[in-house]
Amino acid sequence: MTSLAGKLLVASPDLRDPNFARSVVLMLQHAEAGAIGLVLNRRSGTPLSAIWDQVTDVPCTLDLPVMTGGPVEGPLVILHGDAELNEREIMPGVYFSAHKDLITELLAQGELPMRVFAGYSGWGEGQLEAEMQEGSWSTTAATQELIFGDEETLWHLATKRIADDILIHGLGIKHVPDRPELN
Repeated sequence: MTSLAGKLLVASPDLRDPNFARSVVLMLQHAEAGAIGLVLNRRSGTPLSAIWDQVTDVPCTLDLPVMTGGPVEGPLVILHGDAELNEREIMPGVYFSAHKDLITELLAQGELPMRVFAGYSGWGEGQLEAEMQEGSWSTTAATQELIFGDEETLWHLATKRIADDILIHGLGIKHVPDRPELN
C-alpha cells in the first residue's frame, strides 16, 4: 500500500455524502490501520472568536474562520507555515499543530498562512481504499497554494488538475511547461 499522507483526496462529482460532497481533504496519516485527514474547503460558519474562550484564557488577536475538518469530533488544530511551532510536518512548508500552547503562540504571532480546524475526517482499516475502488475519491499532489488558497474554488482547481494529469498521461506527453499558455 502506498501512503497518501501529504496528498489531496478529492471527492468525485458523484460522491453524495453531505460530509464530503465536493470536498478536498489533506491527508495527514494513511496506513493499513486507517487514515486521517482535514477537509480544506468547508467553513463551519463559526469564527474563532466565538469558541476561543473554550480553548484558553489568553486573548486571541487573530480572528479566523474555523473550518470543519470532517465529521469526527476532535480538538482545535491548525495547519500553518511556521516550521518552529509545529508538531508535525505534513509536507514541505505545511505544518500541523494541535497543542494548546502552540496554537496560542501561532495565533498571537498572527503570521499567515494558517487554517484553523475543528473536527477531522477518519477512515478505518480498508475503508478509504474501498471508497477509492468505488470511484468516490481521486488524489493529486498537495501544494501550499492549494492548501492555503481560496477554499471556494479549491474543489474545481483540484478536479481540473486531476483531469489535466489524466489527459497528459493518456497522451504520453513527457514535459508540460509551468506556463503552457506562453508557448
